[in-house]
Amino acid sequence: MKRQIWILFISLSALFVLTGCWDRAELPEKGFVMGIALDKAGNGDISLTTQVFKPTQGLGSIGGKSTNESYANVTTVAATLPRAIRDIPINLGRKTQWSHTRLIIIGEELAREQEIFPLLEFFYRDHEPRLTVSIMITQGRADKYLNIKPIIENTISQQLFQSEKSSAYTSGKTIDTNLLKLGLQMKSEVGNATVPYLYLSKDGKTVTNIAGVAMLKKGKYVGKMEPSNVEMVQMLLNKYRSGMIEVPCQNPSKPKQSNEVIEIISLRSKWQPTVMNEDSLKVQVKVNAEIALMELSCSNLEAVDDEIKFAKQVEETIKQRIEETTRWLKKNKFDAIGLGNKIYQKKPTLWKEWKPQWDDRFATTQFDISVDVKVINSGTSIGNPIFQK
Repeated sequence: MKRQIWILFISLSALFVLTGCWDRAELPEKGFVMGIALDKAGNGDISLTTQVFKPTQGLGSIGGKSTNESYANVTTVAATLPRAIRDIPINLGRKTQWSHTRLIIIGEELAREQEIFPLLEFFYRDHEPRLTVSIMITQGRADKYLNIKPIIENTISQQLFQSEKSSAYTSGKTIDTNLLKLGLQMKSEVGNATVPYLYLSKDGKTVTNIAGVAMLKKGKYVGKMEPSNVEMVQMLLNKYRSGMIEVPCQNPSKPKQSNEVIEIISLRSKWQPTVMNEDSLKVQVKVNAEIALMELSCSNLEAVDDEIKFAKQVEETIKQRIEETTRWLKKNKFDAIGLGNKIYQKKPTLWKEWKPQWDDRFATTQFDISVDVKVINSGTSIGNPIFQK
């Protein structure tokens, strides 16, 4: 009997050390934010469009499908972003919850005129938003993209979030950027940053595309990098995961516009800067790739020598494209690979001297590029075009 009393006493005592939610908020009091759009408003104000997930109530459904949208967009305008956020409950009737936010999209006009870092300071300081929130710059106003109906996801915010990651990892035509990566880029010695670029199809349909990147210098949008250049930058940064490369046809009997297509299975790259006479800079780039044949229209790979010759063609194609991209970066004086950061790490004293005129010095940098390609898969048991006559 005494043993049972002691067990009861210990059990009751344990209740006093249990923690509780002293500042709890019930779910009906919260509005879970999925995505936000920031645009320029009149008189220097900021327009904030917030996409809030709308819980299913189990009503208003026909044939098992809800007749209502699963989200609601709320727009508030204020002089600063925190003030615009504070005004959301006026329209929504709920306090916003930022822990589920998927992405932040910023209109092109606002990104040109206002520095991104101060604009997003709320999301770096507040405890709710996660640093994994994706960032994008949009062609035109950003709020119009949140009004587009999603194709497969419940909200367009989730769809854009997934599209960015898929585009970055399966095609290399954009990059995967979030608050953390953006902060690291903008706080680096060079200070340049790149974020995915979002635009609509030109055929008049409301189809979203995430390709290319927006270039940020000193926190402001200064221009766009095309998807073809983004692929090569990804290769230079050793972040290229997968994608297709077109190889010009070398057969003189075929049309000039004929191209063959290879898939990058794996790619590794490294580069090393060398200071020449404390005044000039040279970068040696080494790229190793393993490829598979996807479309063979004018080459025959029936012998080992044929395969070696084709690999050389691929090497020359990749080398030319990387050289074109480095020339484009130098022409625009935009260090997208963090070359200045590496100079700072290796020679901080020299970097202190070079930093004020780094853009001009980067524009005169020499790039020495070498590419090694290995064909590991032809896709079939034959090494020539399948449907050739």
